[in-house]
This record gives sequence, C-alpha cells and structure tokens, in this order.
Amino acid sequence: MPVFHPHFQPTPTPVSLTRRTLLMGSAAVAPLTGAGAASAASSASAPRQRPPYVPYGPRSYFRSRVTGSKVDVEATGRFHEFMASFPEQRGVPYPKINGTGDNRWGTPWARGTTAHPVWRVRNIEDNSNPLNRVLRTRGFRAPRWLSDVITGTSDSPLCVMDVASGFTVFLTGVDVVGRRLLDVRSAGVTRHASNGLDHRNQKSNEPRNFTSRGRISDAMVIRRDLVDHGIEHDTDLGHVLHLFLVETSSAAGARHPMVGAESGKLGFGAEGQRLAVRADVDLATRRLSPAARVIARTLQVRGCYIGDNAGTASALKAEQETEDHPVWGRLLHQDSLRDLRWDDFVVLQHR
Repeated sequence: MPVFHPHFQPTPTPVSLTRRTLLMGSAAVAPLTGAGAASAASSASAPRQRPPYVPYGPRSYFRSRVTGSKVDVEATGRFHEFMASFPEQRGVPYPKINGTGDNRWGTPWARGTTAHPVWRVRNIEDNSNPLNRVLRTRGFRAPRWLSDVITGTSDSPLCVMDVASGFTVFLTGVDVVGRRLLDVRSAGVTRHASNGLDHRNQKSNEPRNFTSRGRISDAMVIRRDLVDHGIEHDTDLGHVLHLFLVETSSAAGARHPMVGAESGKLGFGAEGQRLAVRADVDLATRRLSPAARVIARTLQVRGCYIGDNAGTASALKAEQETEDHPVWGRLLHQDSLRDLRWDDFVVLQHR
C-alpha cells in the first residue's frame, strides 16, 4: 500500500549526468585556453532554444502545477480499489497511450499558421451554440495534410491549434465532404489569449470559449514537439493532461475545470477530478523511455484531470499517427507507461 502525504509537494526533477555536464564540471577546475576558450565563449553567447508554443498563459489551469495540493486519502484508497477491480481496467495496471502505431484512438492534431490554407465547417450536428459560427464564416487555418489524419472512428476527433487565428478548434465526428470542407458532430473553440476555460466556468475570462462539458481541448493530446523539447531539456510537457477514465461516476457530477458530466456512468470520480503521481515516486528508477519519462514527469508535476469515459482501459491520447502521417515511430507506443502503475497515483483535494 503506497504512503500518502498530507501535503503533495512534487520533488525537483533530478538532473541527468550527461557527457555535457561532466565536461562542464571539468571546466570548473581546468580553465580553457585557445580554441577551447573561444568555443566556450561562443556557446555561452548562443541563444537558449525557445520551447514550443503553449497557449492560455502561465497562470491558467491548463499550465498549472500541483505544488501545494493536498491528497484526498479516502478518495485515493477508493481509486486504487476501483482500478484494481473494475472489469475493463483490472488487467491494465497502468495508463495506456492511444494514437500510436496501429491504434486509431488518439487525437489528430495540427498547428495552423498564416502559411496554411483555410478550412471550414459546413454543418455541425450539434448546432446549439452560436459561439461556433466562426468555424463556418471565418474558418480556421491548418495544413493541407489535415484530411490524412482523420481516423473515421466513432469519435473521429480533431484538434487544431490555429496560432494564426489565435484559437484552438476541437471537433468530433469529423467527415471531409469537400475541398477543405468538413461536416462534424460537435465543435468547440477556445481563445489562446484567455485562460482556456469554457465560458460556463465561473473562473473563465473569455465569454466566447465553448467546449463539450468544459473540456480543455489542448489537454486532450500529447504533442510530439513538446515531447521532443522535454527529452532535450529534462522537462515535462508544460501542461496538465486530460485523462480518459475507464468509467466515471455520474452521481459525482463535475468540478473545475469541467462544467458537465456524462450520464449513466457508475464508475469512479467526478469529471474534473485531478490526479497526480505521488511526489515520492522516483521516476529515474522506473524503466521508462525518454519520451515516457517526459509524460510521467508531467503526471507528477502537473497531473491530469478526469475528462471523459474511455469505454475500455483508461488512457491518455497522443498526437494521432497514420501511415500517411507518421508521428512517433519507435519513440512512443501504447504501453510506454507500463512501469508507472495506478497505485503510484493519488487523488487530489478539490481547490
């Protein structure tokens, strides 16, 4: 049984001992001369690589850390029992990562810029919200290869971070019906200059933000560029993750950042409930690939929130790859987090 800490304080990520750090240590006791000194001076003056763009600002829930969060000991015990006994989950004691290899249940993702063409939505089956009108009139920018990543599954989602327009688009039930023209089942738009929360959330600062049940669209995808940056700099993804739990509890309802919950569910927890890897888990001792370590570090430093029902074993969703649009290769696969167990997680008190 894991030990629960009344105050959850993530431990600093240990610095890996690399050839570069060894050389830096040698430099402290052996001053460089000649060409070595010139090389060191050049390196010192080189600009630091900027991290990939992450929206919504450093004070947003999306980019928040779990520092100072208290553990709900009773809920943590129930969570561990549930994950070990629920029929669709008990055989998978770790978080799956969907969207890699042949798995088609990830999140197709693209970054739109001014160099990309405009895509538009023709019809939205769930046409109840006028805030999505911009998708018909103005549209959004995305690469021409966008149609290559549409999965055609029952969810058929799509997430586009359109930096040219300053918003993220999340669509479900996506069907390409014309030249850069889509029909969708549902749609959501969140402005990058806001805190990323749905306008129905009392903490939202943008009346035009709208997503299904208040989900944070950008939290629903593990991006390849952020993983690469995390590997190179020994950091995390820089944002909280959206967990697709095997089954939630409709009776528990919803809590921040979510504003609604799916009905008819008899599992565990409210939608919006935040989880994290215990602070005392030494990730360096786990058999994790460099990419998996970035994700595990994210789950320890920033955590995840319950946002959807998975319908099968609980999972996070990676940037979807297809034969026409490879993303991960051998860097990441569905079982990359197999050495990070659900017993390593704690349920955090709501704040």
